[in-house]
Amino acid sequence: MPMPSSAWLLLAVLLQPGVAGPAVTDEVIAARKWTTWAGPGGKTAEAGPAEQKPVVNGGDVIFFRAYHGKHLDVQNNKIRARFKQQGARQAFSVDKRSAGPIRPGDRIFVTGSNGMRLEVNGEEVSAVSEMRGPRQEFVIERMSGGTDPIAVGDTIFLQAHTGKHIDVVGDVVKARFARQGFGYHALVVEKPSR
Repeated sequence: MPMPSSAWLLLAVLLQPGVAGPAVTDEVIAARKWTTWAGPGGKTAEAGPAEQKPVVNGGDVIFFRAYHGKHLDVQNNKIRARFKQQGARQAFSVDKRSAGPIRPGDRIFVTGSNGMRLEVNGEEVSAVSEMRGPRQEFVIERMSGGTDPIAVGDTIFLQAHTGKHIDVVGDVVKARFARQGFGYHALVVEKPSR
């Protein structure tokens, strides 16, 4: 079906050099909140772009980018790092037992797109439980240290109850080593961009 001439005219006006889109205001951000995977009672995710909301707070939706540029994702309760995109399967919600921003040293829970929390059993990392117990709890550490809240662009490590850190080798995600460092253990925090 051909596009109506009025649509072509609107498109031509919008594509003119110097014509900017609408300003992003608090009202626009409020209108762009969405309900995620509808865990118990559904959850409202912040749709504010990383440029406006760089600090990570409990309940925020974030992405974890591994050393090779691919993001952690959930499919069939398995955690992997397969794609260089910020899609629904790559979205994770983070929370903790207390209110406020997420800081280095906090014990956090990470919920995958399937509504289940990440957990470590031995070396295996999966998303199979709604529980908030020791197996689902991670200590978040920032490579640069400090006590400021975790923010977009920070390189972090997630330490499991076993004392081992989540690592990514290829597309395989496990928790095998107690040490942390650049490369396999490092994850970069990202939020949805505009």
